[in-house]
Amino acid sequence: METIERLLFWLLEGTRGGPTRVQILSILQKKPMNLHQLSKAAGLDYKTVSHHMDLLERNSVVECSGNGYGQVYFVSEIVLAQKGLLGKLRGDAHGKKGKK
Repeated sequence: METIERLLFWLLEGTRGGPTRVQILSILQKKPMNLHQLSKAAGLDYKTVSHHMDLLERNSVVECSGNGYGQVYFVSEIVLAQKGLLGKLRGDAHGKKGKK
């Protein structure tokens, strides 16, 4: 398993916050957003989204542009290159585990 695959597995499947991070990444794949927009789209508390985004940014899963309140987040190119893996993990996190 490649390093990026291990990282994504740990962040999205191997931790308690994985399903929330999968939800956030799914939203960001459709449209880049700032934290406020993302918290509204996900139906989550702003601080919760901020925590998960900090973790994803530290691990180069997302990238940001701009400063302060208007800072916009994007899914990183490294992760976009792993679409098959991300889709598989997203499916697993939404209750499809065990189906092959």
